[in-house]
Amino acid sequence: MPTTAEAIPVDSGYAWVILFASSSLYMLLSGVTKAFGILYTELLIAYDVGAGNTAWIGSLQSFLYFAMGPIANHLAVKFSFRMTVMLGGVVMSIGYLVSAFVPRVEWMFLTIGIISGFGGGLLYSPCTTLVSFYFTKRRALANGIVLSGSGLGSFTFPYFYRFVIDEFGFHGSMFIVSAVLLHICVAGALLRQPYQLTKGKRLSDHTPEVKANLIGNDKTKEKRINKKKIPIVDLSLLRIPRLAMYVMSLTINIFAFSANFSVFPAHMQSIGLEKHKITIALSMIGATEIFARSFFGWLADLKIFEKKKIMICSAVASGTAAIVIPFLRNFPAMIAYGCVVGIFPGAFWSLMAVAMLDCVKLDRLTSAMGILTMFLSLGLVIGQPVMGWLEDATGSWNLSFRVMGACYYISGAILLMEPLIEKLWHYDPETKENPKQNEEQIKMLISRKSETRLPEDTSENCHNGIILSENVSNSLKPDLKIDISDSQIEKKAPMTTLSDV
Repeated sequence: MPTTAEAIPVDSGYAWVILFASSSLYMLLSGVTKAFGILYTELLIAYDVGAGNTAWIGSLQSFLYFAMGPIANHLAVKFSFRMTVMLGGVVMSIGYLVSAFVPRVEWMFLTIGIISGFGGGLLYSPCTTLVSFYFTKRRALANGIVLSGSGLGSFTFPYFYRFVIDEFGFHGSMFIVSAVLLHICVAGALLRQPYQLTKGKRLSDHTPEVKANLIGNDKTKEKRINKKKIPIVDLSLLRIPRLAMYVMSLTINIFAFSANFSVFPAHMQSIGLEKHKITIALSMIGATEIFARSFFGWLADLKIFEKKKIMICSAVASGTAAIVIPFLRNFPAMIAYGCVVGIFPGAFWSLMAVAMLDCVKLDRLTSAMGILTMFLSLGLVIGQPVMGWLEDATGSWNLSFRVMGACYYISGAILLMEPLIEKLWHYDPETKENPKQNEEQIKMLISRKSETRLPEDTSENCHNGIILSENVSNSLKPDLKIDISDSQIEKKAPMTTLSDV
């Protein structure tokens, strides 16, 4: 019978099913979101409302996708990724279904913005986090493939939206979109809970497939592992300099990137392009994302270039294109800009999860991704409305594109400033579990060392010749080992093995 380690699918077997399911989820979620530009132009015409205020619908929806990240990942760990994702699919479908009966645009802030956004928030962060637990050697490539599902959705959904709106009208199309979103539940049913997140549960609490992974051999004895509870929103992670750097850079980047999906189609409409040409240019974003995100993930796995350098080059290319595009007012230029938006910002998103793993260990990835998505929501919620207000004030989208370009440059500049950020706050993630308790234990041990010494291993509560109190002794076995010499105190945290589960 295979051992527990052999029963865990990493880089092979069911890991590819997880990859397929996560990519399908991301395709449905991103396709609906990024095709909002088609709905946006229809709303501007049908309801004759301001560009800035109407943009709040899509912005609010995207905000909740990311702001729900800490809660969604917490629910995924506490219950399961499968249950959380399937619940999100049902709620998201209900939001679009109710929109079919809405007579005024203001109600869509509730139906599409809040209800659908809440449902999407329950599945966005889990489906982008889960795949990292099932891949190690090809982790960046796997994340790139998942995020390339966004490209497939962005490429197909504009045509799909255009077709259903032309055939059934705006309200009729909401029925069909609602039905399509129920396929999220189908993809969600394929997900399995990774074994790294099951170590704090009893064996009887697990689903059958998790039991099979955990049993491995005939050891069926149930036990609990005492594990420190991690808060839903673990802001202490922001004390890690590199993680804080990525959070700042990605938040500013998404402020500009998200605005493309309302600014770009509205700009093309303002220069007189036909609707079908607008749809083609917008779909180029998705078409190039399909290949670009997988490519950047593959490139990162080769380790030829540092991930940070890839992201800096992406920011420079994206910013330059955004600043130049207002001067080019023809259809081929719009096609080219759509390709640039699909290719270069993709480097940021395909490397997002692996960048977080450069900052924290795998068992803290859900917390780190939750923090990241929470801050990304701040960039999302103001990106589209701010660009819309700039258009309302100036009468064109030119200034909006220039602001977007400046934000891309700033996001790249932050990555260049990593040495400065390291100097501003230094934090050792190895001591983040409970630094106060560690300090108290060390002081107690030093005090004991000066008072009493015994030969090594002569007492159950003796460690390196130091008599320990019962509480300290228990805290050191088996989870913590402290070696004390006259000149140094060294803390070692042993790795939890599968035999401990």
